[in-house]
Amino acid sequence: MRKVIVGLAVFAALTAQASAGVWESNCAGCHNGSVAQSTAEVLKKKFKTKQEFINAAKNTTNPMMAGIKANPQLIEEAAKELYGK
Repeated sequence: MRKVIVGLAVFAALTAQASAGVWESNCAGCHNGSVAQSTAEVLKKKFKTKQEFINAAKNTTNPMMAGIKANPQLIEEAAKELYGK
């Protein structure tokens, strides 16, 4: 019984992490208004379309974005979360 409970707890913890979106797991930690001044709301006002957001993220010269720029699919998934499909 104890193994079942521990197994369910581990499963629940892993499932909760898997359900976090790309924005939450990769972007929001910095884009919180403190580390990066641009929160999700600010970015959506600055970049009116999903494509403008994607282009800006891919072309930024900020060294903090180097890891994200290396994976363009993450940028596109984050844009879908912010702007919808």
